[in-house]
Amino acid sequence: MGTRFELAIITDPNGRVDAEAVGEVAIREIEDWHRRLSRFDADSWLSHVNRSASREPVRLDDETFPLFEDAVRVWRDSGGAFDIARGGGADLVLDDKARTLRFRRDDLSLDLGAIGKGHALDCAAACLRAHGVTSALLQGGTSSAVAIGCPPNMSGWRIGVAFQQEAVAVDEVFDLVDMSFSLSDEASQPSATHGRHIVDPRVDAGQPPVHVPRRVIVTGPSARLADAWSTALAVLGEEPVAFPSSYRTRFLRK
Repeated sequence: MGTRFELAIITDPNGRVDAEAVGEVAIREIEDWHRRLSRFDADSWLSHVNRSASREPVRLDDETFPLFEDAVRVWRDSGGAFDIARGGGADLVLDDKARTLRFRRDDLSLDLGAIGKGHALDCAAACLRAHGVTSALLQGGTSSAVAIGCPPNMSGWRIGVAFQQEAVAVDEVFDLVDMSFSLSDEASQPSATHGRHIVDPRVDAGQPPVHVPRRVIVTGPSARLADAWSTALAVLGEEPVAFPSSYRTRFLRK
């Protein structure tokens, strides 16, 4: 996923939770998802999907099916502004009953970069909760985080976002409690393909993408959905009618 992951776990004063051991379990969970979801590794599970799904349906397990279910839902609800198939979302077939995924075209390939990091954070957070952790912050790079509970004597895990607006530094600060956070900045990574790492997948093939320097924060229960929606909103510039009511948006730059 090309980013640094960090965990902060509040030590259990009663010694019921071994924070170091549990933290290692969570890190291994993230590393496992990195190996499975990398599109750059020919031996990864995602590379297998990209090679196979046009020939036959690929069966999804109880962990990967919800990931693709959410990805397809956000593609639909955003009108294609978020698309793991990079413009080919209409050619993904997700079978709820058989729990399989297939491609209608043989030139289709998936990129989970805009949702995989959040998915890994959700899974790592589930590991911590299952091992009795009640207060922790998991962070993926500087753009995604999951808060479990809150630190002692505080109202939440304090998140600060610094950005430039008309050459004046402004800080956006908010508290997270049992909530996830995602920041998408259309103007970040200017050396990426086409000059940006967020492009409009709805643009017709052969046409240059139109860039609007938007920056948006999304908070909500799931890190993978927050990641997907922050990407979609960086493209759209506004919430669509189908935007989920349990999530909140703040545009820092439109």
